[in-house]
Amino acid sequence: MVKKHILSITNKQNTHDLILTVLLLLFTATAAHTQEKIADGDTQKVSPSFILQEKVRQWVEVQKIRSKERADWSEQKRSMAALNGIRLKEIEQIDSLIDAAGKRLSDATKKREELLAEQESLRNQRAIILKRVERLETALRAQLQIFPEPLMNKINDEVERIRKPELSSSLQDRLRDLVAVMSAASEFGQSLTIHSQIRPDGEDQIEVDVLYLGFSGAWYVGRAGKVAGYGQADKGGWTWIKDESVAGPLKDAIEMYRKERAPDYVPINFTEKEN
Repeated sequence: MVKKHILSITNKQNTHDLILTVLLLLFTATAAHTQEKIADGDTQKVSPSFILQEKVRQWVEVQKIRSKERADWSEQKRSMAALNGIRLKEIEQIDSLIDAAGKRLSDATKKREELLAEQESLRNQRAIILKRVERLETALRAQLQIFPEPLMNKINDEVERIRKPELSSSLQDRLRDLVAVMSAASEFGQSLTIHSQIRPDGEDQIEVDVLYLGFSGAWYVGRAGKVAGYGQADKGGWTWIKDESVAGPLKDAIEMYRKERAPDYVPINFTEKEN
């Protein structure tokens, strides 16, 4: 053990001597190298210790620069890592936006297809309604001859449009005219109407009161009670027949309608008197 300890001390001593020798050689080489750089005309000498200090200072500066560069590089790496993280989040957000946009596009495409299908369905329904409107207009034109004057006065404009439909007329307008005419005709057919109008009497024109019982029949009487008769509707229009026997009962009925006398039962002839 003592021998090993002595050997260890010897090795340490040899190592120490070796370091000193290297430093001495370094110092000598530095001094010699510096001495070689001194020109013959220089008056100022540079000491070896100064040179050694300068080398050490330069080495320290280099180490500082290297340390600063390592610190700066570490900071840049952290910044780049943080920036990379931000970019990754932005990419995720962009991917989410793309997915959402794709979903919206898919929904919009589906909605467009639904609207196109609905449009086609509405177009078909319109074509069906148009055919029905045309059939109703044709059927109604054949019945306009039996529309009496008091009814025509209410729906004259609508009837004229139905008689001569314009190509520019919308389906909605044509349907509205049909509804107005048929509603007015239905109301007239279920009501009692008294209307004053001018009728020919030979070469003269006289004013008469006409009582319409819907489209079932009508009776007229002059103001003086001398002219009277009744009318019936057929496909060609109204046919009027003179019948003075209805004058009295008709005047009574008109007065009752106008509340000019008490209500009572009044018989009125519907058909022409038998011979």
